[in-house]
Amino acid sequence: MATTRAVRAAATRHKLLDAAVELFVEKPYDEVSVQDLANAAGVAYGLVAHHFGNKRGIHLEAMRQIARRLEQGLPPPGPAATRIRHLARDHFASIQRDPAAYLGLMLGADPDSRAIVDAGRQLAIRALGEILDLDPERPAVRLALRSWLAAVNEAAVVWLQDGCPFPADDLIELLTPTLAELLRQAARLDPALDPVPTLSALDQPSGFAGPDHGDRGQLLARISRHEPDAPCPAPS
Repeated sequence: MATTRAVRAAATRHKLLDAAVELFVEKPYDEVSVQDLANAAGVAYGLVAHHFGNKRGIHLEAMRQIARRLEQGLPPPGPAATRIRHLARDHFASIQRDPAAYLGLMLGADPDSRAIVDAGRQLAIRALGEILDLDPERPAVRLALRSWLAAVNEAAVVWLQDGCPFPADDLIELLTPTLAELLRQAARLDPALDPVPTLSALDQPSGFAGPDHGDRGQLLARISRHEPDAPCPAPS
């Protein structure tokens, strides 16, 4: 009997959390009521407080759930530049699967939501440091990696808001050389830093995205003409 109750409780919590993710993605926090959450999940009003304490509690758990959906593990072994591109491709693939959730998380204005985003960013900084064999605790390295991640996230937000006007692979090839330049500038701030082994590979366009990607001039022209390979879901 206890096991049955536990299963039912877990199912109720899951339904509430799914409903919260959908509602908080669609509407600002202040426009979602506890009754809205209960109605969307098809459960009694009091179960929101029972499982999450209050509306704030379920909102934070919904933001964490979105962040978990967007997490990626380390890419497979290989050259650093290839792994960076692989990591970026996984990131863009995850946000294409749920663009509204990504925008809801990234554009959330409250401090707790921003803290969840920042925790994810810290994980990404450590992953980049491991791939590049650089110590993210060094201030210049941390500054460079954090700046690049901010650029990637801002580019992703604008790309989604514009309805994904060109392929993610093209955007990745536009962003990857900025990491190389940031690392060069980091080495100027910290002369003991040696990012040279990965810089040339980061500077060069990858061939994985198609024959036109071997030339950066063609890549930029392709982006300026907005020639998508295939449509991606526009954010709701």
